[in-house]
Amino acid sequence: MATPLSQHPPQLPLSETNAPVAEPAAPPATLAALMIDTAVRLGVTTWVISPGSRSAPLTAALAQRDDITRYVIYDERSAGYVALGLAQQLRAPVGLVCTSGTAALNYGPAVAEAFYQAIPLLVLTADRPPEWIDQQDNQAIHQNGLYGAHVRASFTLPVDDGHPDTRWHAVRTVADALQMATSATPGPTHINVHLREPLYAAARAPIVRPQRLATAAQTAPQLAAAEWDSVRTAMAAARSVLVVGGPQPPDARLHAALASLGDEHPLVVIGDITANLWPAAGAIQQWDALLSMHDAPALHPELVISFGGPVTSRGLKALLRTHAPQEFWRVGPGLPAPDTFQTLNRVLPLHPADFFASLANKLQANPGQRDDMQAARTDYANQWRGHARATSAALGAALDELPFGEFAAMRAIFGAMPKGTLLQLGNSMPIRYANLLALSRDHLPSATYANRGVSGIDGCVSTAVGAALASPHALTLLLVGDLSFFYDRNGLWHRHLPPNLRIVLLNNHGGGIFDIIDGPQTLPDDLRHDYFLTPQSLKAQRTAEDHGLRYFSADNAGALTESLPRFFAPADSAAILEIESDMALNTSTFRAVRARIAQL
Repeated sequence: MATPLSQHPPQLPLSETNAPVAEPAAPPATLAALMIDTAVRLGVTTWVISPGSRSAPLTAALAQRDDITRYVIYDERSAGYVALGLAQQLRAPVGLVCTSGTAALNYGPAVAEAFYQAIPLLVLTADRPPEWIDQQDNQAIHQNGLYGAHVRASFTLPVDDGHPDTRWHAVRTVADALQMATSATPGPTHINVHLREPLYAAARAPIVRPQRLATAAQTAPQLAAAEWDSVRTAMAAARSVLVVGGPQPPDARLHAALASLGDEHPLVVIGDITANLWPAAGAIQQWDALLSMHDAPALHPELVISFGGPVTSRGLKALLRTHAPQEFWRVGPGLPAPDTFQTLNRVLPLHPADFFASLANKLQANPGQRDDMQAARTDYANQWRGHARATSAALGAALDELPFGEFAAMRAIFGAMPKGTLLQLGNSMPIRYANLLALSRDHLPSATYANRGVSGIDGCVSTAVGAALASPHALTLLLVGDLSFFYDRNGLWHRHLPPNLRIVLLNNHGGGIFDIIDGPQTLPDDLRHDYFLTPQSLKAQRTAEDHGLRYFSADNAGALTESLPRFFAPADSAAILEIESDMALNTSTFRAVRARIAQL
């Protein structure tokens, strides 16, 4: 019988037998702890952890710290959006940690949304050693560069070999990733971390910090004097100026700059409700209802200045694509600039607040504004405001006369929402209802957000949970449709549900938006019903019970009015208010409102 090879270890050459024995490589926890320590030192003090085995060294390094905030979210798809909601409110990078395999893939939707919302995330995905990829090892997939073009940068760490250069490389990688995540155009960055066993080191090795840690200085781009001269000349020559704001956080500097500019040089400011421009920046409300119903030639602008995220309004797209302005400027850091309306001719890579403040100062220093131009701009602004007032009156009258449904429910909620509420909007109909309705100064939210970067229904609940966790002293209200809610109800499946969270669920038992938008109505009824309206019979009461939320319900105006004070009242637990309505009635109501406004 052959002797097993293990009984005959190979003999080293004589010259090597007395060589010093190399110390064994340090356990992965050492490198993982160093990475986490570097990220925390650079400002990542809030982390969302998705449990798993391969990520144990990273998780253990986080669990052993007392200078960070940690949330354990079991479902990676929800965890990614919770982190997004946290970073959205903290305005600082939030860390994500998960195990290898499909767990990392499930962060993908939130990573893409964060990319298009310019929200900083630091995503750490644990991975198998590279030689075990494609070898039928458990939970092993291709993770390097996993998120493709939807991150600001992607990095891969080599397997920890105990060498000082590897430690140095890990620190540099974390620093570089965070610099990219918090650059002029923020966003998610990804580090894929190959980890060998043992994964569960019993003792924590001491962290040897580098003597120096590089940080990037913040910079503010500037325009050349000649470019400012060109901007000022074009601005002075425009008889009508329309400023269009897309989704972005409230910005007091921007509000002040727009108000100052508008005082001296009449212009019209419009924007999604998520642009957070009313009332401080003098924005016009309910302009989307106006543009969605009819085209008024007096509203066509000569100059459009755009900033922020993607605008929801189809009416605005139709206006600007059909009646191209003479000048269309895009303001904001980051290139390439989007050309949403196919009319872009000038890119100004400045922060909007800096641009409008500088523009106001330069126009004041060099007026160059003829009286006839001033009168034309004033007339243009008055035309917009007049149409907006008429639209608001017609919309209010129509809702007063129509039966109870989603539109009327949203109006009642806006009228009862406590002032200072942090408002989160679901996609599909909630964001559209909100853009058509007016906010009241007595019930003004502190800020309004929605996942409009990619505009998917996934993650709406989880994002609102993250936002509420980051803002514990503010009531956080999510207005969401039934498909979005039930698709993402795992966002409630964890032990961190904040008591300041309120969810209004508009349950019409299907995808009601496909009864409203153009196109699906032309399909055969059975095809439209089964494959687009997607009817479902779920209700949220058991979901509320499963996760310890208080539950309210309403299917008529009286029940809603009776429920709202108790629903909004401070309490020790979160709450769901489910509003049931008929899909067909919602459709007819929406069309009736459009018809009323179109008659103006």
